[in-house]
Amino acid sequence: MSKKLSAKDILVPTITLFAIALVSTLLLALMNNVTADRIAAQAAASAAAARQSVFTEAENFVEQEMKDGTTYFEATDKEGNVLGYVFTTGYKGYGGRVEATVGIDNDGVITGVVPGDLGDETPGLGQTATKPSFLKQFVGQSTPLTVVKNAPGEAEIQALTSATITSTAVTNDVNQALELFKTVTGGAK
Repeated sequence: MSKKLSAKDILVPTITLFAIALVSTLLLALMNNVTADRIAAQAAASAAAARQSVFTEAENFVEQEMKDGTTYFEATDKEGNVLGYVFTTGYKGYGGRVEATVGIDNDGVITGVVPGDLGDETPGLGQTATKPSFLKQFVGQSTPLTVVKNAPGEAEIQALTSATITSTAVTNDVNQALELFKTVTGGAK
């Protein structure tokens, strides 16, 4: 025999579950509100450190905006003379979007590359895109680059072992930065 459920048998668990969900949501919103400024400050500090890393000679970085809304930075010396540019670009990698900060001097030569967070790339493989041995391949380049698995030649980057997709994503970020440099400078090189 089945017992007939009363309104109380249905409403009490429903209201209890609703109250728990409401309190949890409010606590999460409060926690987000408390930590949002710290998270934003940390992100700004990381971005500033990446800019300084790819353009070590610069004293200041002046934010600029292109007509399409794309932002970039002019790397300047202490007198305000523009030494080059810093672009942050993003391209699809193995686990999602891979961002990179790229420095390019006034002659169109890459001064440095720093990948952003690679948390979604394959652990132990795609994460190696932060290794200096991989990143130094970009420094001094000035033309669009391609990725090869063996014996790179001119305008080629040696892919990371078992991380070709991540290697390609970082290389595409660099190529995109070179294109942005041409747009900002009117093709000067």
